[in-house]
Amino acid sequence: MRTRLFTLILLFFSPAAAFAGDIMFEGFYRVDLAGKQIGYAIQRYEFDPKTKTFESTSFLRVKLGDKIMQESLKAKANDKFEPVSYQYTSQSGEELKMIDAGFKGEIMKLKISDGKKARDETHKVPKGTFLSTFLLYVMLQKKLKPNDAFKYSAIAEEEGSSYWGKSWLESKQDKSGGQTVFRILNKFKGEEFISNLAVVPDPKEAGKFIKGEVVSTRSPAKNLSTELVASPAQATEGQMVPNKTLVTLFGAMPTGKMNMLATPEKKDN
Repeated sequence: MRTRLFTLILLFFSPAAAFAGDIMFEGFYRVDLAGKQIGYAIQRYEFDPKTKTFESTSFLRVKLGDKIMQESLKAKANDKFEPVSYQYTSQSGEELKMIDAGFKGEIMKLKISDGKKARDETHKVPKGTFLSTFLLYVMLQKKLKPNDAFKYSAIAEEEGSSYWGKSWLESKQDKSGGQTVFRILNKFKGEEFISNLAVVPDPKEAGKFIKGEVVSTRSPAKNLSTELVASPAQATEGQMVPNKTLVTLFGAMPTGKMNMLATPEKKDN
């Protein structure tokens, strides 16, 4: 079962910032259970100005008990965050699950496989439904104020089903360096999560942001947490890294350098 906590490792950029380059964000996260590291996650967000589509690519690897669980997701949405398609794969022990989804309006078509048998499903989703990996993008476009609630319908990619959820900004704190940190609460599929989102306000337009990233997430009920780290080594030290899988998924080995905390590369004199 996919850890819903990972779907909240998101970021937000204004459309103007998105057009500035293809990769908007790429970062490595440490994943802890009860304060002890159990794995890591990698998240990348891109925007293609030619096709006007956003793409979310993610990878998660954790050890739960004596089982290793790996998950990957590649999702696409248009510039209004309406779903286009996604491919989800998970493996836990010998169990395999693959979902290939496509969307046309409010119709979602799925091909679901366990590696042995495949089945097709077609569902109608509520109007305005989006892929949950883009939740905070959609939420922050609403220009919410503290304690303003945002009710939504989103696809749980690991299930191929839509659910109703609710998010709100619990608090807002201004930091040095022009950053603002939002504490965001989210209830989805009967679970509650907390995210800390660091954003840089747009000096030219109130209520918009030129850059922002989730720096940490937490599930109080499961005692699970994630934290953005400055370098891949801080997330993967002592962990197995499936290089071939990552290159296939991301197109090249992710470096985790496109974020606020990334350790800058040393330049030769």
